Amino acid sequence: MKRRKVLTKSEYSNFINAHNNRTNVYTTVYDFEEFNESAAVDSSVVLNRIFLDFDAHGEKLEEAYRDVQIIMNMVKDEDLMHTLFFSGRGFHLFIEGERTYDIRNIQAYFKVVKQYLENNGGGSSLDDRVGQATRLRRVPNTVNMASDDGQGNALYCIPLFYEDVITMTLEDVLLLASKPRHIPFQKSGSKRLIFPEQPPIEMVEGEVSVPQHNGKLPILPCLHHATMVENPGHYSRVYLVQWYRDILTNCSGIHLRGEQAKPIIDRIMEEIRDVYSDSDEVWLDWNERESRKHVSYTVRNNRFSPSCRTLINNGYCVGKCWRFPNVNN
Repeated sequence: MKRRKVLTKSEYSNFINAHNNRTNVYTTVYDFEEFNESAAVDSSVVLNRIFLDFDAHGEKLEEAYRDVQIIMNMVKDEDLMHTLFFSGRGFHLFIEGERTYDIRNIQAYFKVVKQYLENNGGGSSLDDRVGQATRLRRVPNTVNMASDDGQGNALYCIPLFYEDVITMTLEDVLLLASKPRHIPFQKSGSKRLIFPEQPPIEMVEGEVSVPQHNGKLPILPCLHHATMVENPGHYSRVYLVQWYRDILTNCSGIHLRGEQAKPIIDRIMEEIRDVYSDSDEVWLDWNERESRKHVSYTVRNNRFSPSCRTLINNGYCVGKCWRFPNVNN
């Protein structure tokens, strides 16, 4: 997947027009305030919305439609500012909020949504990945190359409204998505969420853990969360490799040169493939040669993985874990 930093609306439109109907086209869920030469700076993310992904991958699209209908009733009742899209294989709902600087606040509201769904007979299609700064979303009115209308034709990501999901059947939505839906873009609702404020990490009871995965090396919950996305940010990948390097070298800080570095690089590449290659939803821009080049550079650069304090300050922390008592380590 080709990535490009665009700074103007015309650049954005030109990029979409050049790639639509040829490949999947994505953009970031969140805006950023700072950029380096090629990408956004993760720590400058503007966390001012929650992205809810009702994803069925075709088999259970009816369940995803049911779930989004349930949540849209809640959104309508509370007059929350939002936008809704059919993605081609599910539904994407964005609820706007006041800016927060703690990812945990967004994750806390996600639990409210999840509980509401379960209390109203739904919840099976809602993706648990939420609050990741580098999460991607499909660009409206672009084709979903992995979708199928049942007759071999791909479907488009199209905007929807409350009235649509309340009055339309799923078949109506699929028919509507057979082509782009060019209508004036607008956000519905008038109220922005105030995300529930979470206590400082030091005051949190219990520990967060890492979901089960195919890897063999331990990984911090924050790094797992930051990298289990469609297109992990640059620093998320660097921190991950630094973490694996520290584990494999017992944090010795030794300078790895030439052949000495090769087994470490090989093992890290193997671990990344094991953890991330079993899903078609994460690391969409994975390239073996490019990844090996960057892993090799990071391993030989001889820098320790970031401290908890650095991860907290840069917005990576998702809660207290086993490492937290050693905040500066």
